Amino acid sequence: GASSTNQSKPHRKGDMRRSILTLLSVFALAIAVLAPLSAAGAAETPTGLELAAPKGEVAKSPNGSYIVVMKAEPLIVEFGQDGLDTKQADKARAKKDKKHNAVLVDSGASASDKVNSYTNAVDGFSALVSHSEAQAMADRDDVLAVYPDELRQTTTDSSPEFLGLTDSAGAWQTGYDGEGVVIGIIDTGIWPEHASFADDGSYPAPPITLDDSLQSACDFGNTAANPLDAPFTCSNKLIGARQMLATYRAVIPTQPFEYDSARDDNGHGTHTASTSGGNADVLATIFGVDRGIVSGIAPRAHIVMYKGLGTLGGFGSDLAAAIDQAVFDGVDVINYSIGSSSFAIGPDDVAFLFAAADGVFVATSNGNSGPGAATTGSPASVPWLTSVGASTQARTFQGTAVLGDGSEYFGASITAGAGPATLIDSADAGSELCVPGDLDPLLVDGKIVLCKRGAIARIAKSEAVAMAGGVGMILYNADDGQSEVTDNHWVPSVHINNTDGVQVKAYIASEGVAASADIVGGVYTPTQGSVMASFSSRGPNGLSADIIKPDVTAPGVNILAGNTPTPEPGNVPGELFQAISGTSMSSPHVAGVFALIKQAHPDWSAAMAKSALMTTSRQDVTKEDATTAADPFDMGAGHIAPGERVHKGSAFQPGLVYDVSFFEYAGFTCGADLGIFDSGSCAFLEAIGVPTDPSDLNVPSIAIGELAGTQTITRTVTSVADDNGWRTYTAAVDAPAGFDVTVNPSTFRLKSGQSASYDVTITNVSAPADTWFFGSLTWEDKTGNYSVYSPIAVNATLLGAPDSVAGSGESGSTSFDVSFWYNGDYTAAPHGLSANAPTDGTINQAQDQSFPSTDPDDGGGVVWIDFTVTDSAMVRWTMVIPGDDDIDLYLHDSSGAIIADSTNGGTDELIELILPANDTYTMAVHGWSVPNEPLPFTLNYWDVPLASGGSLSVDSAPTSATIGSVGTIDISWTGLAAGEVYLGAVSHSNASDILGFTTVEVDG
Repeated sequence: GASSTNQSKPHRKGDMRRSILTLLSVFALAIAVLAPLSAAGAAETPTGLELAAPKGEVAKSPNGSYIVVMKAEPLIVEFGQDGLDTKQADKARAKKDKKHNAVLVDSGASASDKVNSYTNAVDGFSALVSHSEAQAMADRDDVLAVYPDELRQTTTDSSPEFLGLTDSAGAWQTGYDGEGVVIGIIDTGIWPEHASFADDGSYPAPPITLDDSLQSACDFGNTAANPLDAPFTCSNKLIGARQMLATYRAVIPTQPFEYDSARDDNGHGTHTASTSGGNADVLATIFGVDRGIVSGIAPRAHIVMYKGLGTLGGFGSDLAAAIDQAVFDGVDVINYSIGSSSFAIGPDDVAFLFAAADGVFVATSNGNSGPGAATTGSPASVPWLTSVGASTQARTFQGTAVLGDGSEYFGASITAGAGPATLIDSADAGSELCVPGDLDPLLVDGKIVLCKRGAIARIAKSEAVAMAGGVGMILYNADDGQSEVTDNHWVPSVHINNTDGVQVKAYIASEGVAASADIVGGVYTPTQGSVMASFSSRGPNGLSADIIKPDVTAPGVNILAGNTPTPEPGNVPGELFQAISGTSMSSPHVAGVFALIKQAHPDWSAAMAKSALMTTSRQDVTKEDATTAADPFDMGAGHIAPGERVHKGSAFQPGLVYDVSFFEYAGFTCGADLGIFDSGSCAFLEAIGVPTDPSDLNVPSIAIGELAGTQTITRTVTSVADDNGWRTYTAAVDAPAGFDVTVNPSTFRLKSGQSASYDVTITNVSAPADTWFFGSLTWEDKTGNYSVYSPIAVNATLLGAPDSVAGSGESGSTSFDVSFWYNGDYTAAPHGLSANAPTDGTINQAQDQSFPSTDPDDGGGVVWIDFTVTDSAMVRWTMVIPGDDDIDLYLHDSSGAIIADSTNGGTDELIELILPANDTYTMAVHGWSVPNEPLPFTLNYWDVPLASGGSLSVDSAPTSATIGSVGTIDISWTGLAAGEVYLGAVSHSNASDILGFTTVEVDG
């Protein structure tokens, strides 16, 4: 459990660092005593936890860039963030750089191939090398892992008021406004002249000084690359801006519209920076319309921008370098509105682990792949970051489409109005989806156009209308579950839902050439707040279902904040503000609040700050339908509530906090089998009592991904109550349906600085298997001042069986065990085996990075293949192509909705459906990057029937289940063809339901 924290004597970051180093010293001493002697007789004395040894073959990078992570600890472990800028650290850094060069040379590459070097938050480097050279480096004992470099993507006017920061006796009036705190933004750059970052002379000197001896700390004014890149001198507000695009510039040619500096050519970075720490009371106008006054969440904070994203995204190597540099620079808070759909651990996850251990607060976007389950990707899925979902605030900018028959349809709009004018359906003008260049100008000129959402960017649709001479656009959603969002459109526009759009479409069909419409421009409109955005990614956490993600939710829909006036082509130029949506927009709200908490509690760890936000959150949040109560997989602990009065029970005085040590995070990685630390370190952590079961990680939320009967988890709380007296806390439990929850002890007394541990025992009484149920545990102070909330999520399992087993040979057999957590009938049934039924095709277009394709018959960057599935137990598609080409897979159902995708870097793709609905599915084989076109491909496909009777047999298996018992299942196969790959399954059923499958893979 976490140790006590003495709140009576605040300490700075250096003291937090020393506590971490003390843990590492204890570890080193224990290893020195316990480790066996080497062959030479000398004791092995590592300085800390050993990172894991390299594993397996390195996947081939599609661009020749690889990230090499060394097993040695980063400098932050030895020196702490405050000591990175010292002579001793410089010497250690030079030693690491020399080692990196030696690794390159010894592996057949050259030191000049190195692009980025990491020493502060992670030890390693990136390089442009061959695949064989990358593999040679991965095979070294001193290398942790080698990752193929992948592109990652980007994932406020009323916000302070909505969050309560402006209330009487609220955070701002109490003096918590970010003064003296440094926020580092890792994003697309910044527009430095923006009013949100102006220094009016009242800002004090920043608490850190940025070193620009090796790299410009205020990187603007590269007019040779772009004449619009005016020189700029950083100030006490925007204290620095670094371009961190070494790999990106080496791999992707700089476009004429791009800035080869830290200046923003996208708008995303300026938006997130102004949301988190932009100046207070800045007038915002869009298209000449006054949209009111905007303020950042921490308006007095200092800002440093790290441009780690280009217009096509950001390479992991550059993002790791940005994290490394931010830690070296000494920032207090990092906003990272960046992510991927993959759960794979990467160098940014590892770097953030060490950064969090040294007290850097990090907020990250939870992802924009909702509302489907298990859509939170890296790095939001790791527990040492604070992952933020997106929900509405209590206002929008609403416009109106008024038809010629007088009917009105309301939707999102930030533009001015248009009309009256003739209204036409884009489907009648050459392109239902309003693809630029496909609309017929003879039909569109002077008219308002109805466009359907999908396939391409929303703004591109209004650009298509403008290109064809249209005067306005009514954009309607493909389904009512999608959010309506405000965009800086090329023509006056209103964005409505699907139901209304279908009615507008019917009106046009009925009235023909007589159809007309007016667009009334968007106005500030009160609306329902705290509604989850449909795009916000959801749990359960694919990295570990024992950790709830997101952690919290915050405003992320139609957020009004900064913009670059010179955005990349396809976006409307000249506007310094925009109202856009995404978890990218919600994350900086939390980063701003973190700056306020850091100002109030400079001694708190990142885990304590995260805990304060989670345990004081509010749960009056709904799902995207605006009616159904949200659950923890939607909102995490709930909506952040940092406002109202700064009093006992607020986010600034939460009463109790859940702290997490570096060792505890390391134990979690061992139990979750993330491969960050080696087996010896994991064994040592277990030996000294550090919990390794992911459910036992000391976070405020409680989750058990597979509850087999009953399980007890442990938590430790530390009192940070703002008084010196005793506080008595009593547990109040709202048990998940079908489960019994007991807390022991159910009451405890603490003084500030003291800690207490408690056990939570959860028992399945009547809950069905494979269904998540939710509840909560709240520690309530006897005086009513504190209420410390934790969400609970539990998924019962009635049996434990391996996910898959493998075999080989035309005939053969194998066996596996199954454990039971119910009493009753049991049946193990065989399905398959099914041979691969491959489909061959060819990608003919060199690069098509905007998916989905707008033309199924284009024969270019996307190939569409249909599959009819009937009464199947499971279906699987795979594609593996070695080399530099990157093909992705997108699976659609018959309605056209994307129901699954595989978008790994390179081409190593897999999509699998269990008990799929009978339907005709369409696979889009998408050439994201195909330099070697035309590129032949083979899409592998297996369809395993639900009916038994194939070449797979169950020879023996239990026929009944008893709680706590273990049975063995023997299977065999015969009649397979040599050289073929077969797929089958064994189903596990009770008297009424299939409880699960074990996949059987056999090489004939």
